[in-house]
Amino acid sequence: MSTKHIGLLVLTLLLTAPVMAQFPVRKDGKYLQNLDANGCALQGYDCVAMMTMPDSTIKGKADFASDYEGAKYWFASANNKALFDANPAKYAPLYGGFCAIAVAEGNLRPIQVWTHQIIDGHLTVNHNAKALKIWLKNPTKNLQVAQKKWPTVSQKPAQYDILHNGETQESLAQTSFEGPK
Repeated sequence: MSTKHIGLLVLTLLLTAPVMAQFPVRKDGKYLQNLDANGCALQGYDCVAMMTMPDSTIKGKADFASDYEGAKYWFASANNKALFDANPAKYAPLYGGFCAIAVAEGNLRPIQVWTHQIIDGHLTVNHNAKALKIWLKNPTKNLQVAQKKWPTVSQKPAQYDILHNGETQESLAQTSFEGPK
């Protein structure tokens, strides 16, 4: 193999590594995704809106739905759906939509969508206000640690490492760290 071909191979690997790290294939051939009862990522909230209007959480509609890596994504508008369809890896949350700081710690936790943050151009979500505060203490470093751990964490069974007795992803979404609204 020539030096030119090796250089091209290295460049290709560098360019595709972030996408591969976002969705590593599990041993069962599927991608680990944090999905609600409808099979939706981010509990049906619009990930494009989260990226383009970071201070907002806008619920998507089933009328504007796309499938990506085994998850349904709902959007608030046809325009947001079109943006997602053109480049889903840009908008899909990292770590299959699981809590980012938990992944950095080697765990899987459910999320509250209002904790979303854009870190180095990537959508991340966290478990609650306490988890978000820990994540934001050093987001760039935490992102790097989570990226390294995600290929291993993503091989875990598709279940949360922590939920209180009787708590579900949906019931968690109705509460804040301080308790029910």
